[in-house]
Amino acid sequence: MLYLSFILGSSPGDNYYTNLIYFLPRIFFNDQDEIKLCIHRNLSNKFKKFILKICNNLNKKLSFVYLDDDFYFFKDCLIPQFISLENSNKILNHFVNTSGKNQKKLKIYISRQNTDYRNVVNEDDLIKLLKSKGFRIIDPNQFNISEQISFFSNAEVVISPTGSNLANIIFCKPGTKIVEIAPVFREKYEFNLSKRYEILSKINGLEHSIINADTVKTKKHSVLAKKYINKKVLEESSYYSDLIVRINNFNNF
Repeated sequence: MLYLSFILGSSPGDNYYTNLIYFLPRIFFNDQDEIKLCIHRNLSNKFKKFILKICNNLNKKLSFVYLDDDFYFFKDCLIPQFISLENSNKILNHFVNTSGKNQKKLKIYISRQNTDYRNVVNEDDLIKLLKSKGFRIIDPNQFNISEQISFFSNAEVVISPTGSNLANIIFCKPGTKIVEIAPVFREKYEFNLSKRYEILSKINGLEHSIINADTVKTKKHSVLAKKYINKKVLEESSYYSDLIVRINNFNNF
């Protein structure tokens, strides 16, 4: 089929980090008033609403064209190049409105209780401790993307299991403390995962640290994970496990 289109693309696995950091910044290379935007069909409704909001703020009229796992021929289309993490940071912080109702400095804990991997098994005990220290518990599933960004942009401390919602630290103010709860990564292919948020923190002037957790294997793999991730990786990687933390590691927050 032929489309006069702007090809943004998106993660087939609907990974929030990939969509936010690598795909979304490319939309700002478009100077058209009306955009026919090509994205993967698996992109979440939440992220589509976020794109619509951004385009509306820029006075752009937007419609979506959905792509599946297939080959396509495009004519008269725009395909923006991918850009570096540093430039993604600059573009997102320039164009995305990070203001919101939460102007007060926050200490936040990002829960993964409604996700498939890296759930903290003893999270109830951890939450009890963090609440006593003034932390607000955030379940990203309960908030739209703009609201999530507002929480991060007003945070002075962020504690979270490693995962794609930590991509929002790109909106944190310099000096914010980022505490990443992560398994010990042992496989070579896990290296980039292990450094992802440390690198983002360095670019944005954040104070990043890691608290390692023990792992517990999980057998509940999502449909998209089974489709796009190698079975051996799902079974052996610490990244696709659940976590157990030592509560006393958080006494000083």
